[in-house]
Formats: sequence, structure tokens, C-alpha cells
Amino acid sequence: MRDRVSISAVESAAKANNRPGPDHMNCGESVIAALWDAFEPDFPRSVVSMGAGMGKGVGGSGCICGALAGGVAFLGLMLETKERTKPVAAELHDAFCGGTGKHTPCCRILTRGLEWTSTERIAQCQAHCALAAAETARILCRELDIQLES
Repeated sequence: MRDRVSISAVESAAKANNRPGPDHMNCGESVIAALWDAFEPDFPRSVVSMGAGMGKGVGGSGCICGALAGGVAFLGLMLETKERTKPVAAELHDAFCGGTGKHTPCCRILTRGLEWTSTERIAQCQAHCALAAAETARILCRELDIQLES
């Protein structure tokens, strides 16, 4: 595992992973991949696939944002116990909801009024991926005593 993590690199990777095109990752995959690349933990990068069902509000349901779900899943992988993960997952939830400006984790509310293929919706979702990944990285750096770079 790395001993330094760059928040700006995590944000950039999360946005880039979620861009349209042949290498597109959904929001959950985008966040997990960005975090794995930043931390290089002692488990395989194939864990990115656990985010496969998180897109468009977990399974396309429009419920919890996949970016937030991906961050919570990565916290659990890294911290390994409910006792360590649950309080920081709540912290991530609150930071994400506050950071979106809409104070909700609900994809259907976050994307309300936006055409799914519009550049505005894509940019918004990329920003939410960056937000979830950055906040998750900040929490993990604190909890694992890893140096944080801006």
C-alpha cells in the first residue's frame, strides 16, 4: 500500500473513469478504481467489478448514488470491520450529501430534470464521483495514518 495519496489525482481519476466511451465505468466502478489506484492496497484490482451494479442509482433503481456506494464499499474493504467502517461510512454519507448541494444520496433526486445522456448530467455525475472518491480518500488517509497530498 502507498504511504502517500494525492486527493487531486483521486478526483481526476474518478472523473476520467466515468467519461462516456468504450472504457466507461459507472459511478461505483469509477470511485472504486480511482481509490484502488491511489492506495494500491493488498487485494486485487478486480474488486472494481463489485461496483458493476451500482450505476444509475444501484442497479438502475435511482436510489443511492453509486459513487457514494462505491466509496462506502471501499471503506469496508480497507478498514475490514463494522466497528471501524460504520462511523466513517456515516461521515462519508454526510460529507457527500453536503457536497452535492442537494443534501441527499438519492440518484433520482441528484439527476432530476437532467437528460441522462446530456453533457450537464455527465459532468454532474463526474463531479459526484470526484467528491465521493476524494472524501473517501481523506477518511482513509486519516484512519490509516497515510500522508495526504492536496
